[in-house]
Amino acid sequence: YSYYFWTAQTMNLSLFLFAALAGWAKGADVYQVIYSGDEIHGSFGDAVIFANEPDQAAGGSDLIVGCNNNGQCARSILHFNVSALPTDAIITDVQMTLLPAASVETDAPSMKLDIHQITTFWSRTGTSTPDGERDSWPDSLAGTTATAGDVTWKWAVYPDTPWDTEGGDVENEVLTSVESKGWDGRAGPLFFPMTEAFKNVVTGWIDGSVENNGVLVKRDTEDPSDNRLRILFHEKSGNKDYRSPKLLITYNSESQPDQMDSVPSGPGIILPGEPTKAPTTSSPTSAPKCLISAEGTEVYTGTSNKHASIYLGNGGISQDKGPFGVGHVRNDEILRGLIQFPVDSIPKGSTITCAEIILKTTGPCGPCKGTVDVEMHRITSPWTTTGTNDFLPQQQPLLYQVELQGAGANTGDVTWTHSTYDAADPSGGTKWTIDGADVDPIVISMEVDNESGQHKFPSSDGFVDAVQGFVDETIENNGFLFKVQDESDPVNESDNYDTAYRIFKGEDEEAEADRPLLVVHYTLPTGDFTTIEESTIAEDDTSTSNKDSAIVEDDTGSDDSSATSAVTTTMMKIAVAVATLFV
Repeated sequence: YSYYFWTAQTMNLSLFLFAALAGWAKGADVYQVIYSGDEIHGSFGDAVIFANEPDQAAGGSDLIVGCNNNGQCARSILHFNVSALPTDAIITDVQMTLLPAASVETDAPSMKLDIHQITTFWSRTGTSTPDGERDSWPDSLAGTTATAGDVTWKWAVYPDTPWDTEGGDVENEVLTSVESKGWDGRAGPLFFPMTEAFKNVVTGWIDGSVENNGVLVKRDTEDPSDNRLRILFHEKSGNKDYRSPKLLITYNSESQPDQMDSVPSGPGIILPGEPTKAPTTSSPTSAPKCLISAEGTEVYTGTSNKHASIYLGNGGISQDKGPFGVGHVRNDEILRGLIQFPVDSIPKGSTITCAEIILKTTGPCGPCKGTVDVEMHRITSPWTTTGTNDFLPQQQPLLYQVELQGAGANTGDVTWTHSTYDAADPSGGTKWTIDGADVDPIVISMEVDNESGQHKFPSSDGFVDAVQGFVDETIENNGFLFKVQDESDPVNESDNYDTAYRIFKGEDEEAEADRPLLVVHYTLPTGDFTTIEESTIAEDDTSTSNKDSAIVEDDTGSDDSSATSAVTTTMMKIAVAVATLFV
């Protein structure tokens, strides 16, 4: 019996070791992120084709799927070059992502987007665009006149190679789908999940058994009388890490088991085996929850005490009066905004539970054609302002809100190179350690711009930690810096876009309601039952204190009266403390 028992156990152990060694030989899952653009991976790119419009193309602008208010419909096509992956790759997960570029109301009907495999080679030039501005497409949807090499509804390669079937040669089988609903605030990516059909096609692209002509995205029901439409970022969009369409492939390989270099998957997208990234970017924050009026917590609200705009690469220009700018403006200028909020009124030792900044916007929206994502960092070094330099006035029609030109810096101003500028000796003064301001690289908040006229920077763990440090005086309060996510990419998302910025009002606005606002929720230190408001009342209510003094003076002046008064005061404090505990 023991012989057979140990033989069985040995066989079980051998099988276990064999399985373990097989798993080891196979290697752990690794990943590759493939963009649809030709700049990085040599993909064909992406494009839009317009229903029943044989000579209209759009290969250089946002993707469009669905039908608009006038019954005009469109489809989008994308190509992902997967030749960098080993041919023996075994896919364990594959997804495609698209990021919405135009908002959809939360109560709007949802829309299903289907992906089909394209069976015919196509090309695009990248120079054609949809006709008109993005906000006009729900009512007027058309491309521009196709040029040689463009893809259109009729032509796979204009004007030489037509599709066998107008609208694109595709397999009837739907590879994968996603339901797109309306949203509040900033949209997150749409994920087309893995299916067996999708995995098999991508595997075929990798090992060469399936010709890779990319995929077509269309609405599941293309009824021209149904005006459900989605506008999505394309591969030429700025900030590619976040916006570009992506094919996310997780796999293992015997020939190349190690992780190869890969472009970023984008904020909020974590793939198996993906290394932890340096904290330089952040996914969009959730909708604001740090309300101005809140029960069950202490609430501090206060405006800033200084602000400024600094200009990329220009150490002699300053702007610290009136509104401040952030982003790309004309003449290739890039602005960053700085602001500081004093928090001295919050009792030291309080526990911060949430923090939010509300900024009111100004300036015309017309010239700001590009899309801009503004992120917030904590400034780590002191900086100064004189509050004297507004944006320079311009002759019509060059309004200052469009040009945003700064003025020569004064002594004491902050600039791109200096935290404190010395106009008499520009080589002197106090310089930033790093040009563009000394900041913590962690993004502690990103704007939520779902309200007209104001943008919010919602609470996050990093934001709360910063304010907590300011209050506890463990972190020097040098305020916050606002910048666009990617200052290296050109602003132009099409030939018509030459600006992408925000203009925020400062604390010197005449109307108090228009000034920057910091909202902080906190709990008082243990044993401290005095709120900021009560403390202020106690300091200001001198008349009550004087009356009490008069009463004492009019009394007999005996020590007993003073003692009684002291005991009464002490008892009142204890009563208030006890009552507060039960509130």
